[in-house]
Amino acid sequence: MPDPSSLPPDRFRALIEAAEIEVAKAKGSAAAPFFSGYLDGLETGAMTFGTAAFDLLDSEAEGTNVDYGEGFRKGLMNIEFVAA
Repeated sequence: MPDPSSLPPDRFRALIEAAEIEVAKAKGSAAAPFFSGYLDGLETGAMTFGTAAFDLLDSEAEGTNVDYGEGFRKGLMNIEFVAA
Protein backbone atom coordinates (compact mmCIF):
# COMPACT_ATOMS: atom_id res chain seq x y z
CA MET A 1 0.00 0.00 0.00
CA PRO A 2 1.46 3.39 -0.97
CA ASP A 3 2.40 5.91 1.67
CA PRO A 4 -0.59 8.32 1.92
CA SER A 5 1.77 11.31 2.01
CA SER A 6 3.11 10.31 -1.42
CA LEU A 7 -0.33 10.38 -3.03
CA PRO A 8 -1.73 13.51 -4.69
CA PRO A 9 -4.58 15.25 -2.85
CA ASP A 10 -8.05 14.05 -3.87
CA ARG A 11 -8.93 17.33 -5.58
CA PHE A 12 -6.16 16.67 -8.14
CA ARG A 13 -6.56 12.90 -8.54
CA ALA A 14 -9.24 12.95 -11.28
CA LEU A 15 -7.20 15.41 -13.33
CA ILE A 16 -4.12 13.21 -13.07
CA GLU A 17 -6.03 10.05 -13.93
CA ALA A 18 -7.46 11.69 -17.05
CA ALA A 19 -3.96 12.81 -18.09
CA GLU A 20 -2.66 9.25 -17.64
CA ILE A 21 -5.23 8.09 -20.20
CA GLU A 22 -4.16 10.82 -22.63
CA VAL A 23 -0.50 9.83 -22.23
CA ALA A 24 -1.36 6.23 -23.04
CA LYS A 25 -3.39 7.26 -26.10
CA ALA A 26 -0.61 9.58 -27.35
CA LYS A 27 2.19 7.04 -26.94
CA GLY A 28 4.32 6.98 -30.09
CA SER A 29 2.66 10.04 -31.62
CA ALA A 30 3.99 13.55 -32.13
CA ALA A 31 1.86 14.66 -29.16
CA ALA A 32 3.52 12.22 -26.73
CA PRO A 33 6.15 14.68 -25.36
CA PHE A 34 3.47 17.29 -24.61
CA PHE A 35 1.23 14.84 -22.75
CA SER A 36 4.18 13.35 -20.86
CA GLY A 37 5.18 16.84 -19.74
CA TYR A 38 1.59 17.65 -18.88
CA LEU A 39 1.26 14.58 -16.67
CA ASP A 40 4.60 15.28 -14.98
CA GLY A 41 3.54 18.89 -14.36
CA LEU A 42 0.25 17.75 -12.84
CA GLU A 43 1.86 15.15 -10.59
CA THR A 44 4.72 17.37 -9.46
CA GLY A 45 2.45 20.37 -9.02
CA ALA A 46 -0.09 18.38 -7.02
CA MET A 47 2.57 17.11 -4.63
CA THR A 48 4.16 20.53 -4.06
CA PHE A 49 1.18 22.91 -4.28
CA GLY A 50 1.17 25.36 -1.41
CA THR A 51 4.91 25.02 -0.78
CA ALA A 52 7.85 27.16 -1.81
CA ALA A 53 8.97 24.36 -4.14
CA PHE A 54 5.87 24.85 -6.30
CA ASP A 55 6.99 28.36 -7.22
CA LEU A 56 10.28 27.00 -8.55
CA LEU A 57 8.76 24.33 -10.79
CA ASP A 58 8.22 26.51 -13.84
CA SER A 59 11.98 26.89 -14.20
CA GLU A 60 12.31 23.09 -14.07
CA ALA A 61 10.79 22.89 -17.55
CA GLU A 62 13.46 25.21 -18.97
CA GLY A 63 15.93 23.49 -21.26
CA THR A 64 13.68 20.52 -21.96
CA ASN A 65 12.03 19.47 -25.19
CA VAL A 66 9.78 22.38 -26.21
CA ASP A 67 6.62 20.25 -26.33
CA TYR A 68 7.45 18.61 -22.99
CA GLY A 69 8.09 22.01 -21.38
CA GLU A 70 4.83 23.42 -22.71
CA GLY A 71 2.95 20.41 -21.35
CA PHE A 72 4.70 20.68 -17.98
CA ARG A 73 3.77 24.35 -17.62
CA LYS A 74 0.18 23.63 -18.71
CA GLY A 75 -0.03 20.94 -16.01
CA LEU A 76 1.18 23.42 -13.38
CA MET A 77 -1.36 26.03 -14.54
CA ASN A 78 -4.16 23.49 -14.28
CA ILE A 79 -3.13 22.59 -10.71
CA GLU A 80 -3.34 26.28 -9.81
CA PHE A 81 -6.75 26.55 -11.50
CA VAL A 82 -8.19 23.51 -9.71
CA ALA A 83 -6.81 24.74 -6.38
CA ALA A 84 -8.34 28.19 -6.73
